[in-house]
This record gives sequence, structure tokens and C-alpha cells, in this order.
Amino acid sequence: MAGTIKEARLSGADRALRVFARGMVAVVQRPVVHGPKPVLDGPAIFIGRHVGLMDPVILMVQYYHQLLHPLVALDYYEKNAFTRAFYTHAQCIPVDRKNHSQQWLEDSIAALRRGESIIIFPEGRRNKEGDDLLPFHTGAVRLAALSGAQVIPVYNAFWHFPKPYHLAIGEPFHVEGVPEGGMDREWLHSEAEKMRQKVAALKDRLQDA
Repeated sequence: MAGTIKEARLSGADRALRVFARGMVAVVQRPVVHGPKPVLDGPAIFIGRHVGLMDPVILMVQYYHQLLHPLVALDYYEKNAFTRAFYTHAQCIPVDRKNHSQQWLEDSIAALRRGESIIIFPEGRRNKEGDDLLPFHTGAVRLAALSGAQVIPVYNAFWHFPKPYHLAIGEPFHVEGVPEGGMDREWLHSEAEKMRQKVAALKDRLQDA
């Protein structure tokens, strides 16, 4: 299958960071996946709540042998030399929110075409609102529509050490029915809300968490 770590030919530093992250997650977060976990049989766009810094790492560990690229805000990416090195070796794709650059979209589509996957948090910022979801931005819709990649919803519960990290991973779906005139604002927001509802529906799996 395309998009595997073996095919990506990662550097020694990239691989070392992945091994460290896998071990840390197993010892500290001890993630519990509620319900079945879809088999990743092709490139995918993971969409989910953003409740903490470990959210993308947890997903990357769940699909350890595939290459997943988390999207990260450019201001975090370039905060200092350490963050630049860390996010680079973690295979993150920066998003320039201030200048509304679409480079992230081009980079993400290129990764999907290589068989690799993307992790995006459509809320656009950290969720501190309890179990509910913030409104979704439309970037994930555009990425899914332009790439044709499957979308996999994820619901992440708030995590507090030393309890385990709980999450649910839903069934893949595709964004379909792009208007003949293109992706207008109304359609984009309608599809973003559909994505939001698919993520929210997974909350019920975590009732006993």
C-alpha cells in the first residue's frame, strides 16, 4: 500500500521521533479506542476535535506504519528553532493563517496523491467548550472535494493525567455533489456542518469513558 513509513524513506531523526512518541503514548496517555477502528487502506483526511497537543500524536500512533501529516499553524511552526525542528521531523504541514496562504492546500493534496494522509482540526483552534464542537471551518471540505480522498471523523475526549486518553474513530466517507458552478460559500458551510455532525455523532461511543 502506498503512503507507508517504509516508502517515505524518513530520516533517522524522523524515525527516532516516531519511536519516542509511540513509547511515550503507550506509557503516559494509554489511548483507548471506543468501537471499531477503520483499516486505513488508502490516503485519508482525518478530521476531529482539537482538545490538546497530543491529539495528532495519538492518531499517528494508531496508524503507526502509515505516514500521517498533521496540519499546524505557521506561528506555532516557526515560533523558535526547536518548534521548527520538531514539527519538521514530525512531518507536519504549516498553515499560514495570517496571510490566508493556500500553500497548505497544495502541500496536502500532494501528500494525498503520494498515498499519505492528513490530520486536520476544522474547529481552527483548541476546543475548551466541554463535550461539544465548535463550528467547523471549510478547509477540510475543500481539501476533500479537490483531492477526492476519504474523510475519517475522530472524536477526542478531554484528557487528564493519569487517566487514559479516550477517542472514537468513525467510518470513512467522501464529500460528493460539488455544485456545477464550483464550491460556493453556502455549499462549503453546509458540507462543513455535515462533517461536524459526523464527528459529534461519535461522542456517544465514549459515554462510559
